[in-house]
Amino acid sequence: MASKKRKFSKKRAVPVTKASRPRGKEEMGRGQVWSVDVLLAVVIFVSVILVFYVTMTAKQKQGLTDLESEATDLKVALEMDRDFGFLSSDTIDEEKLLAFIGNATNNYTGLKNKLGVKGDFCVFYEDSEGRVIVVDNKPGIGDSSVLIDGHPCGVDLT
Repeated sequence: MASKKRKFSKKRAVPVTKASRPRGKEEMGRGQVWSVDVLLAVVIFVSVILVFYVTMTAKQKQGLTDLESEATDLKVALEMDRDFGFLSSDTIDEEKLLAFIGNATNNYTGLKNKLGVKGDFCVFYEDSEGRVIVVDNKPGIGDSSVLIDGHPCGVDLT
């Protein structure tokens, strides 16, 4: 019998590891889902911070705008109102001013409602150097919870 020689190819055996193993669809999908989740979380986080910032900024500006518009409305009311107005072309009518001081002292809440002012107010005057001008021995006319130059508005300085 003739012996047949078998030919063997000299292939080296390479061990199969996790790194060299071809990836299936399942493993690729998990990595992509994880990165999409992180991206979505970052977008949501940034959106929440942005909404919070915009909301808080709008509230601060709104309050300041309300105060400015009320101050302007009060000035117009003090110029135009026949009952309470004591200003006329940047001149003060002393008789009407004393009547306004009497109303502010005796019935501040009623005066505030008639003038249409929502918050508390104090009307005071300054000279060109920024010093408060005392009117009727008071630093201002209005609510005593407002401080003018360290003194309560509408309270005698004595």
